Amino acid sequence: MTTDPAFAVRHRVRSFLGRWRRRTGGSGIVLAVSGGGDSVALLRASCEVAEELGLRLSVAHLHHGARGEEADRDAQFVTELASQLGLPMDLGHWRPERAAHFEADARQARYGWLLDIARQRSAQAVAVGHTSDDQAETVLHRIVRGTGIRGLAGIPPRRHLAEGVELIRPLLTTTRDEARASLNALEQPWQDDASNADVNRTRTLIRHEMLPKLATINPKVREALNRLAQSSRDAARQTERQAASLARAIVVTIEPFEITLRRDRLAAFPRSVRVEILRVVWRRAGWPERSMSSDRWQRMAALVTRDQGRYAIGAGVDLLLGPERVRLVPQAPVHAPSTPPASALLPIPGTEVWADCRIVSEIDPAPETPSDERIDLDALDPFLDASGAHLVISTPLPGDRFAPLGMGGRSMTLTDFLRGRRVPLGDRGRVPVVRDRRGVIWVVGHRIADRVRRTPGTRRVLGLRREAVGP
Repeated sequence: MTTDPAFAVRHRVRSFLGRWRRRTGGSGIVLAVSGGGDSVALLRASCEVAEELGLRLSVAHLHHGARGEEADRDAQFVTELASQLGLPMDLGHWRPERAAHFEADARQARYGWLLDIARQRSAQAVAVGHTSDDQAETVLHRIVRGTGIRGLAGIPPRRHLAEGVELIRPLLTTTRDEARASLNALEQPWQDDASNADVNRTRTLIRHEMLPKLATINPKVREALNRLAQSSRDAARQTERQAASLARAIVVTIEPFEITLRRDRLAAFPRSVRVEILRVVWRRAGWPERSMSSDRWQRMAALVTRDQGRYAIGAGVDLLLGPERVRLVPQAPVHAPSTPPASALLPIPGTEVWADCRIVSEIDPAPETPSDERIDLDALDPFLDASGAHLVISTPLPGDRFAPLGMGGRSMTLTDFLRGRRVPLGDRGRVPVVRDRRGVIWVVGHRIADRVRRTPGTRRVLGLRREAVGP
């Protein structure tokens, strides 16, 4: 048996991607490459098996503005490596706005951007370089914070990212040391992120201090945590299958904005089973789960046996208990104004304050000028009056449709788009929307319309950005 570390990593990646190819029939994969050892190992191994498996690869790198020259070097390194390997490359930019929430905001921005790139590239998967070490760190982190069986399952090898796009992790059975050894065997350099040594961050504290100390008790603690994740994942799948079977006799209706269940049958089960049934129907409705903590699931399951009434669950949802039915509906506004903010005019160029934000439009902004979006100015159909050209800022309106960038011009209702972007039910009516005379051009904070995208023929650019308005 060969001891070549590059062969071992390549073999695991070939097996994973081959199974993915046969299961989905997909061929397009966007490789998320930060420049670090794990993602570069994934890139090199994927390239070596792509032709054999019939894969169509591209590289994506999101430049995080928080790390200055180091981030610039990472972006240049990945760009040059993609060019050397003959792969198409997408480079994005993101600026942190909330220092205290950097990691969470960066993660959300990264996956949102990667999904956009996958759609633009007509790819069916986004591949990231998480290793078995990342799995062990994740499981230990969740144990320390407190978790249930789903938390112990750790990072899944694959998960649904959006309709037609999966997030996949081909290196999840490969250690960090094996990934780097494969690169050394190929004489392939990589970039080291200095922030990975900062033990003031929870993840790096676990990596550099907690796990090494636990290894003095069990030298194979990382393998043990990975086995725990796998067994927990198997148990969670079995539990979900059983809950789905039980739900058939309980569900009355599942609609985009309401779930109705038979109260007597749901209440007859132990609370732990009710939690699993509620999870299943919530997911079937396509509702976002990110803000649904374990405590919220448990509380919702417990409320099923309470007196009739309306109870706030969180995540923009209320639970309505009647004598025979349990209904989950959008949350009733408590302190929100009775009417949404009035529409406002956004000059081109110019600035307008709307609700708690300021929207800015700039014609042909300089490359260094921050913009959330840059669109083709000449593709707009602006409103015109004596003061000049302008756009309109408003809330989503009944009947609004939107053809998001990356969907090939295919339109959908704005309601479906926001649900797909995991916007909580109670927040969807307050998302700022910028429109011209033909309709929505920008769902602020999410995506522009396909019809205003920049093309090789674009002559004039309109930069758009949202700024927070201080108290």
